[in-house]
Parts: sequence; C-alpha cells; structure tokens
Amino acid sequence: MPVTFALLLLLSQATSDPCYNRWGHPRFCLPPVTQLASMVTSCPQTCTVSTGAKVSPKATCNRSVTLALGGSFLLSSVSLHFCTPGPSALVLSASWFPGGPWRSLWHRPTWPGSLEGPAKVTFRAPPGSDASMVASYLLVEFGGQAGLATARVRGRCQCHGHAALCAAHDRPPRCRCRHHTTGPGCEICRPSHRDQPWRPATPWHPYPCLACFCNQHARRCRFNSELFRLSGGKSGGVCERCRHHTAGRYCHYCQPRFWRDPSQPITSHKACRACQCNPFGATGDTCNQTSGQCSCKLGVTGLTCNRCGPGYQHSTSPSMLCQLIPEATTTLPTTSGDYSSASWCQSYCNTVARVQMNLLKYCQQDYVLHAQVLASEVESPSWRRLVLRVQTVYKQPGQLVSRGSQEVWVPGVDLACGCLRLQPGTDYLLLSSAESSAESSPDPTRLVFDRRSIALPWRYHWAKALRRLQQEERAGGCRQLQPAIPSPRPQP
Repeated sequence: MPVTFALLLLLSQATSDPCYNRWGHPRFCLPPVTQLASMVTSCPQTCTVSTGAKVSPKATCNRSVTLALGGSFLLSSVSLHFCTPGPSALVLSASWFPGGPWRSLWHRPTWPGSLEGPAKVTFRAPPGSDASMVASYLLVEFGGQAGLATARVRGRCQCHGHAALCAAHDRPPRCRCRHHTTGPGCEICRPSHRDQPWRPATPWHPYPCLACFCNQHARRCRFNSELFRLSGGKSGGVCERCRHHTAGRYCHYCQPRFWRDPSQPITSHKACRACQCNPFGATGDTCNQTSGQCSCKLGVTGLTCNRCGPGYQHSTSPSMLCQLIPEATTTLPTTSGDYSSASWCQSYCNTVARVQMNLLKYCQQDYVLHAQVLASEVESPSWRRLVLRVQTVYKQPGQLVSRGSQEVWVPGVDLACGCLRLQPGTDYLLLSSAESSAESSPDPTRLVFDRRSIALPWRYHWAKALRRLQQEERAGGCRQLQPAIPSPRPQP
C-alpha cells in the first residue's frame, strides 16, 4: 500500500507540469496573472488654471503619469481611479524601453455633452492580443479638472509560451523556462539545444528547442541558418568544443594524430585513440583515420612504423630506422672490415635540405619539375620505379618529360640512405641535371633521379617565383651568366 501511494504521488507530480501533457510531450503554457504595479495618492487633486485674480472652473489642463513595470509583461488590465471629477479625455500608451516610441493601447475621447468623465476607468486586453499588449512602461495622459488617485496594473510575465511560473517581482522578472529554453523571458535556446531556430510557443505548436546531435562529446552547439536551409528545415546545429579528441559538425570523427577505434561506439570517451607513430620510422605523427596505419618511411613497416620490412635492417642512424641490407645491392662498398653504414650514407648522399632558388641555381639545373609521387615499385635489388603525376614542367633540355603520368627511375641505395625522400601522395619540387647515371638504368629512355638530384616538399608560393625565373631564362638570362671565353693570343 505505501509503495502504491508513492507511485501515484510521483505520477501526479510528473503530470502536473502545465508545460507538458500526461504523455510527457511539450505544450503551450503561460504563467499566472499577477499585480505588476500600483500607485496610490491622496485626494483631492484638482487641476485649475489661474487667470489673474479669478479661478476659472471651466479651465482644462493636461496631465501625464508614467508607470515603470520593471520588465516585459503581457498586460491583462489597467485600473485607474481619479479624484472627482474624472478626466474628460484619456489616452493609455505603452513602450518596451524608456523614451519610447509609445504606441497607443486605448484612447477615450471627451465624453459627449460633458466636461467631466467617470472617476473609475478599467482597460482590459481583448482576447488574442497578447503580441500587441507587451509593455515595460505605461503612459497615462488625461485632461480636465481631475487628479489620478490610484493606478493598478495586472498581467503576466512575457515567457513566450515556454514557462508556467515566473518570479514577477524580481528585477528583471525571470521565467522558470521549460522546453529547453533559457533567458529572462525564455527568449533563447539552451547552449546544447540549438539544432533549430528559437521560436515562441503558440497554442497550436510548442516549438521546443531541440538538442544537437553531438554523440555525447560536446555540451554546446550553435545554429547555422545556411545548413538549416540546405537540410530542408530539419537540422542546423553545429557542435562546438568537441571533447575526447573528436572533431566535426557532430563530433563524429577524430582529430589529427588520432584514429577511430572500431571496437568502441562513437559515443564512447575512448572512441578515438592516439596514432603513436614511431618518430624514426614514420614520416609524420598522423595516421589513417579508420585503420590507424601510420605513413612509414622507405623500408619500414608495421601499424606504427616500428619495424623493418623485407630486405631491410635496423640502422644506427638517429634519423633513419631501417636501411637496405648491404647484400641486397652492389652499390654499397664490399671491402672487408667493419664500417658504419650510417656514416657511409652521410658521405655518399648529397642531401640538400634547403635551396636558395635564384637565376644561377635555376640555370644550373637541366630538369625543374613540380610533381606528385603516386606509387613506388621495386623493379630490381638496385632500382626503384616511381610513378609521378607531373603538374608543371618549368625546365627540361628536350621533350622527355610532359605533364601527366610519368615514370622515373631511382637507385635503391639512394632511397635506402635517405638521399632522396619521396613518399607516395606528396608533391615535390624536383631538381636534377643530365649527369645522372641513366646509362645503367633498366630503361634509358626514362628520367633518372639519384643522389645528385634534389627533392623538396612543394610550397605553393614557389610557383610564382619559378615562373619568373622561367621567363628570365627564355629571355637569355642563363647565357648572360656563362663566363666569357677568352680570345686566343696572336702568335708572335
């Protein structure tokens, strides 16, 4: 019996909220009508005008009284009591803020056949006029030989149909907002419920604020009107401050340097895991968003690029995890005795980390290309075949290279030692001379890049400077840099 009574009590409390029906669905609600302001003076207060030594009983004067309500309210009634006699004319105006503009709510002209009016006047808001009866200030203007004795204003807080309770005597008055709205008058949506634009509730639709879909990774969102329009009026929320290493409009994918763990639901705090790429075996600290695979250097393999692939062994160089096994190539020295492969690679390579591009450097090159590496394939123990997508050919001695797909050859030892760092999917500025050992390549008709070539990650601002150098070279700038050949001396 006590358990049944407790359940009935909880059920009655759950269904007693005027802003929700018994099924828990939101509905239009209003706070109760209460007294908003009152003014009481003492009588008599007659208005007369002196004309010399006489007092004219028929003289009239204008009076006005301003009532500050202390907030925005929906007016229900305004009761005015005047000292006898009442005013001959009366105007009631309202304003939302100090100083107007005033809009007339009620106008009572001079009563016909009389210079006086009733001592008690009550203004009541007509049904269905809530929108036009919103006011924060009232102005009472009256004429005649009358004085205002009392004024009482009744109404309800302006909660836009989203609250049934209000602290009307607080300054400013505050509604106890429902439907996931907030603000003194429930005039905005809560930070986590801005998937649709805020609207005032109506008796036909409550228009509650809807939560943004952030997969439990964000506590706030913002409304985007353009996304709302593109969705056909269904959703316009954009999640903000995504947590747990998530990102995106819905916090639905992982931040850079993290990948999506398929064993965890997207709502889990552990849905995104760190890449943990090996700093010596990986080309960077980012990994594939779905598999967690790091981008490995040449000869390195593993999910985090932490071990050497077939034909490679661990290197002693701090900048290179794996190197080509010496027996797999004939380019490395074969003399007996111990030697350091890392030190040999450093002396073997002609690595250039930075190039100061000028006309002289440009003229010294036979090939200047902007290309993207598409794939790298092992053709033999000594050679690698790279597939490039040539974006721009700035310089070449003949017609060997053209825009589009292009195959080039690179000695395997040059890649193993790190003389050229060419990773698939990356754009490079490629500089090479015609002195490369193309005669020993598998295909002498293809371009060869070796340790004497330069490969630098492409920067977009280089294009303008290279175009300028290309124009100078075509104008004869390179010929002007060539040293003059001395003329032979005459024979005595």
